[in-house]
Amino acid sequence: MNPTRVILSLLMVAFTAVAAEAPANPPPEIKRIELYKHGTGYFERQGKVKGNANVSLPFKTEQMKDLLTSFFVLDLNGGHVNAVIYDAKEPLSKQLEGILITVPENSALVAFLTQMKGASITARIAGEKITGRIMGVEPVTERTDDGKVLHQSYKLVLLSDAGAIRPIDLFSIAEMTLGDAALQQDLERLLKLTLDAKYTERKTVTIQAQGDGERELRIGYLIEQPIWKASYRVLFDKDAKADALLQGWAIAENNTEEDWKDVEIAFVAGNPLSYSMDLYSSYYPERPQVPIPGLTGLAVNWGAAPEVEALEKLQQAAQGADKALELKDAKADDRRAYSRGLKRAELGGPGAPAAAGALAGKQVMELAEKSMSAMATGTKVGELFRYQGKEKVSIGRGKAAMVPILSQKVKGERVVYYKAAFSPRPVDAYTLKNDTTLTLEAGPMTFFEQDSSLGNGILSHVLVTGAKEIIPYALDAAISVTPEVKAQSEPAYRGQVANGYLTLTSVENLTSTWKIANKGAEDKTVLFDQPISPDYKLIEPAKPEEEVEGHYRFRVAAKHGETKEFKVLARRDVASRVALANVSEEQIRLYAQEKFFSAKAKQFFGELAALQAQRADIVRQIRDMSGQVQRLSEEQKRLRDNLNTLRQTAKEEELRAKWVKTLSDTEDTLSGLRTKTDEANAKQRTLDEQLAKKVLEYQGE
Repeated sequence: MNPTRVILSLLMVAFTAVAAEAPANPPPEIKRIELYKHGTGYFERQGKVKGNANVSLPFKTEQMKDLLTSFFVLDLNGGHVNAVIYDAKEPLSKQLEGILITVPENSALVAFLTQMKGASITARIAGEKITGRIMGVEPVTERTDDGKVLHQSYKLVLLSDAGAIRPIDLFSIAEMTLGDAALQQDLERLLKLTLDAKYTERKTVTIQAQGDGERELRIGYLIEQPIWKASYRVLFDKDAKADALLQGWAIAENNTEEDWKDVEIAFVAGNPLSYSMDLYSSYYPERPQVPIPGLTGLAVNWGAAPEVEALEKLQQAAQGADKALELKDAKADDRRAYSRGLKRAELGGPGAPAAAGALAGKQVMELAEKSMSAMATGTKVGELFRYQGKEKVSIGRGKAAMVPILSQKVKGERVVYYKAAFSPRPVDAYTLKNDTTLTLEAGPMTFFEQDSSLGNGILSHVLVTGAKEIIPYALDAAISVTPEVKAQSEPAYRGQVANGYLTLTSVENLTSTWKIANKGAEDKTVLFDQPISPDYKLIEPAKPEEEVEGHYRFRVAAKHGETKEFKVLARRDVASRVALANVSEEQIRLYAQEKFFSAKAKQFFGELAALQAQRADIVRQIRDMSGQVQRLSEEQKRLRDNLNTLRQTAKEEELRAKWVKTLSDTEDTLSGLRTKTDEANAKQRTLDEQLAKKVLEYQGE
């Protein structure tokens, strides 16, 4: 027998004897199991007890968290439950707080004796017993002349009872005994706690049931379990119009430490919320240090008190409910199972060898439908859906099982499906409509026609009654799809003036052309998904087949040998805005010619254009006068430079007089130009104010 199990059994017996003076009963058998998609499983046990009895159940340490949030027990025949006792979990450091000695992992004897200074011991050396108190441990190192260590030893220094100080070779001591009974007890307790801490994998939960006579006890609880996984088979008939046969399997795994014998099993589809809360660990909150009343005036270092052990972190109250489905592994299991044959005729699956004779001349779908009936009934539980097994199931520990839960004809359509985000090439797909009363859990799906596999697909969402899903399963060799997208803008069709701005609205067309070629010998139906572009409205066709996850879905009939184009037109409005005060006269007159503007708007544009024309004329005058001023100023500079070069001759005096007069006349001209420029600038400012006022006051189209 496993020594660990013996020890656990002895501890359980000893514990229950102390906890309550009642006989211990064996754990009731598991009668019912319910598996979920969020990582837990519900277990229900039921068994008989007599009189006052204790019922003990072993659990793993990590199961205690879920157990303490879900455990319940019912006495079905008039008795009652006094208490549920379980092994506590206290941090080792907390348990060791009252023990003042330690045994380190390394150099255990030397380090232990070093901290035992003053302790009384009795040491036996070569037949001699020495009793005394430990003074310390002295290291002794022997070295060579060049400093290399030859030998390392230790001397235990004792103050003997006779009063002599004796150094003793530590490793020559055959045995030693502690003279202090309290220290001996601390050492034994330290070693026991340290050893027990290494065996914390198993915990015992004991139910104290009280009552008279024989009674039924029912126990229920949730513990962590692998999620159950769904796996489907779709069997097509040769007649394309006939309904397909959908077979569903639930994959259950027994990772507990006991066999599941003849248990009722149920599988729940959907994702109920689940969290992990650690009610099992012991927590010691840090408390503030408060001075002792009456001692506040004394010089006491309150901060020197031993620190309280740091709090262990609480686990998150709510962890994600979902766990990723291991679809890839499930599909691999399916392929391996079918590749081995598995006596497919017996299992109801297709593809049995022709030599078997059972399939000769018979429809595989018909045989499959008769060979396997669903072992579960479906019922709705709140917002969830449960497959309740019709028959009891046995699954050994460490084993897994595929339990048939569904075998039913379903309606659907075999199509060619194209979605660029899924595959650059069209794929064969099945539009599965769940017209059953069952909720189909997500899972891998393998497709067959007669005794040939067509491919694998994935039902990626939970499919409730009335919902449908496209499930691709193979690349299509006959159909090719070539998409082309073109954007084109049209002239503005609407304008509006408000707050000094003109807003023009035009149309942008987005045309997607799908070139579909059917190179095969059969007519096919093509479904393709086109992403929905934000802000665009579908114009042509007026409506899609449906909208699915940000895509329009369209249906096209592709005859054999035919190539056709399917166009999808989407449209959106594009608005541009300009400040009217900055628009030229010519542009304003162009706006006034647009047919979508009203007579009032056109009159406004005419008045605005006239003001802009006046302003443009004044701006042109100011520009011309500024040019003249610049040229005359340059001429004045040239004349002044020339005057500085003249000498006092008669001829040069004549030039001086001429240039001085020219300078004087130029100055008069400049003065006049500056005056006119100032007047023109004033007129421009007035026109700017009029323009700003006019464009701000006008509101309308």
